[in-house]
Amino acid sequence: MKKRYIPMALAAALSAGAVTLPASAESTITVKEGDTLSELAAEHQRSIDELMQRNNLSDDTIYTGQSIDLGEDMSVKGTLVHKVQSGETLSGISLQYHTTAASLKTLNNLQSDVIYAGQELQVKTEEKRSTLDTGIFPLEEGTYHPFVDTWGKSREYGGARVHEGTDIFAEEGTPVYAATDGSIARKGWNELGGWRLTVKTPDGFNAYYAHLSKYADGIDAGSEIKRGQLIGYVGDTGYGPEGTSGKFVSHLHFGLYDAEFEAINPYPYLVEWELS
Repeated sequence: MKKRYIPMALAAALSAGAVTLPASAESTITVKEGDTLSELAAEHQRSIDELMQRNNLSDDTIYTGQSIDLGEDMSVKGTLVHKVQSGETLSGISLQYHTTAASLKTLNNLQSDVIYAGQELQVKTEEKRSTLDTGIFPLEEGTYHPFVDTWGKSREYGGARVHEGTDIFAEEGTPVYAATDGSIARKGWNELGGWRLTVKTPDGFNAYYAHLSKYADGIDAGSEIKRGQLIGYVGDTGYGPEGTSGKFVSHLHFGLYDAEFEAINPYPYLVEWELS
């Protein structure tokens, strides 16, 4: 398999919304041919109404060579902008950038943890990389089939619900390796996940490995594990009482959750880990 590197910024953008760098700190710009007020507003993180009011415009018509006053630059040095996607939480976003919800609230003058789709949040760029940035693919090259993004697809067993992970199809007994460092937070039977493991990373993520046929030796609740360590084997367990198997084709269900156990789409991370 030919491998190539995908920058983590792209994976973050795919899994958790658009990420852009703040516009320059200039307070006045000159309109170039083809510019529109809406495009300038988006580029410089202003609203159209704000620009119209500041420049005494009766509508959004502008012309080449016109000077547009942007007003005070409210962006913070050393930050990027994260555009909130539907279903995201402040806690989940903070984990993506290895910061805290409290820090995001202070930086963005938020009075509560409530955020909404389309909202733009400033995030410090100096934060160190998370454990997910340095993760590895949980199966060895050549032992699994090509996988696709099944995030949000409907599921019927266990009631109406949506898929909260990525399915990686492989033969039963295929070794599964830890994608990250961490500790075993949960081990044992789950009706939906069969024999499963939840690994809590040092910075608060939870990696979920489900439908295992069995566990590797020495894997116990509370055990510390290292990235790349053998933790179990692919299987087809689940969808019934303890010991149920054979209800579906053998595969590894891999999921990611934040500190509050809100689901995060793991597909972009898996793509990067596979190709890096």
